[in-house]
Amino acid sequence: MSIQKTIILVVTMLFFSSVMAIKRAPTNNEKKLTQQEQEKFDHYYYEALLQKEKGDYAKAFDIFVQCYAIDSLDAGLSAELGMFYAMLSDKSEEAKHHAIKHLKFAADKLPDNWWVNLQLLGFYAQTNNATAAIALAERMQTYFPYNEEIYHILASLYKENKQYKKSIAAYDQLESMSAVREETTLEKCRLYMELKQPKKAIAEIEKLIKKYPHSTEYQVLLGNIYLELGENKKALEVFEQVAVSDPESPDLYIAMSDYYSKKGDKEKANDAIRKALTLEKLPAEGKIYILGQYVNTFLDDTTRFDETESLFKMLVERYPIEADVHIYYSRFLQFRNRTAEAVSEIESALAIDSKNENTWGELVNIYLSEQNFAQLLEATTRAIENLPTASRFYYFKTIAEFQTENYQAALLTSQTALETVPDIDPRLKSDFYGQIGDIYYKLHQSDSAFVAFDEALKVNPANIMIMNNYAYYLSEENKDLRKAETMSAKTVEKEPTNSTYLDTYAWIFYKQGNYSLAKFYIERAIDNLDKDVPNGVVLEHYGDILFKTGDNAKALEIWKLAAEQQDATAEVKQKAKGEK
Repeated sequence: MSIQKTIILVVTMLFFSSVMAIKRAPTNNEKKLTQQEQEKFDHYYYEALLQKEKGDYAKAFDIFVQCYAIDSLDAGLSAELGMFYAMLSDKSEEAKHHAIKHLKFAADKLPDNWWVNLQLLGFYAQTNNATAAIALAERMQTYFPYNEEIYHILASLYKENKQYKKSIAAYDQLESMSAVREETTLEKCRLYMELKQPKKAIAEIEKLIKKYPHSTEYQVLLGNIYLELGENKKALEVFEQVAVSDPESPDLYIAMSDYYSKKGDKEKANDAIRKALTLEKLPAEGKIYILGQYVNTFLDDTTRFDETESLFKMLVERYPIEADVHIYYSRFLQFRNRTAEAVSEIESALAIDSKNENTWGELVNIYLSEQNFAQLLEATTRAIENLPTASRFYYFKTIAEFQTENYQAALLTSQTALETVPDIDPRLKSDFYGQIGDIYYKLHQSDSAFVAFDEALKVNPANIMIMNNYAYYLSEENKDLRKAETMSAKTVEKEPTNSTYLDTYAWIFYKQGNYSLAKFYIERAIDNLDKDVPNGVVLEHYGDILFKTGDNAKALEIWKLAAEQQDATAEVKQKAKGEK
């Protein structure tokens, strides 16, 4: 965890604890309160603490503000207000300004109060003010020279700001206060490597090896450092020693895999990983992690598919209730085009954890790629039952319902989905409005469709897929062709080789009677056609445009090609017979 996250977490926990560690601190206020003012201040202050303890933070904040009107020079009060404003600092610059003002005032008044200074330090970390954070931490060190935490904080701050020598010095001070620690020593090792001082890095690891002579973990780490330095012979010597003393070490085989990879021996590298995955000593979560890291390597090794499958089967048999094992095996099966078996493994994973959104995504992707819309509908319906706020499954369910011509159901699904899409995801919200527009158009409700498209572009003005569909439908209705042309031009500008967008642009010019431009853009669309999908509509448009430009013979030829396409319309089949 980074120093920023660590400090923020600590300070947040302190702030929302039932009783704040910061009580009112006596200060040498320049303003002397009357006895009546002091009593009023005390009453409000402790009432605010009580409300905060109850969890009513809004009320607590209001009362603290009233306190501030009575006495603006109380350090404890400033600390409280500073934390409230800090929590709001991402909402406005004004809150950020107040947070800095109050926290800094409190910390300057109480430099020997650990918790007050830690609040300010946490805010500096949260707002990425590294210079101020380091200066404050250094001041805290002078007041708390025997507090180990400040040296951890300083070392981390220096490291994040690439002041590696100072970071090492902070760790040295920490070590002088206590014994050699694994975490500290490893950090120093990494820092020495950053400073290109490998000998010192190695010396740090050797300290750990000396302290823990029976742990081969640090010996393997030493071998890895040699490997990183290009000293392969020394690395191999270390690994061979570990192989004798601890032949069941998972770390060893992962390191050996890296060693063989650097030598270009792919087969031995893979063998080392396979060996690690069969070790009894390695817990299930470790094997799953390794499997996730190297699964693509296994898929690439086409000469050993049978061996790889045996490994997957062994892991599934040994860890039947580990969902990730089933998922990785399913990916292998998908790679082998054994879809039914892959689905079975995904279903096993869902039986273990039906709330895993990524697993449902695996199932949905299979049916979507196969255009198996009936199964896609069934899978997305089940996914929504288990994850009712996962917006993407509504999106794919709408696609399934649309493709199976259940337009009313698709409309209802999209409208329901809008309630699940957070405002921070305008792209998805725009896509749902676009789906609603497509559905309304299919239902011959073009006015409602255009309202939906307008809403989609209002939410996400850069949604060029919506622009294309909107523009095309306007051209089909012979409505607002100038608006259609403007939108279509933007899509072509963004994706100049997209045949669908080029076809729409050409068709709008055709509708406007500008046949020369229509011909220019439809021929660009033809040049960029995807041969693996039906292209009947684009070819039909090409024929229509050729006919209008007087090239009747070629128009007939193109219509005949269009009539052979899977998506050929009844009209083009008539045209292909010369019956236009």
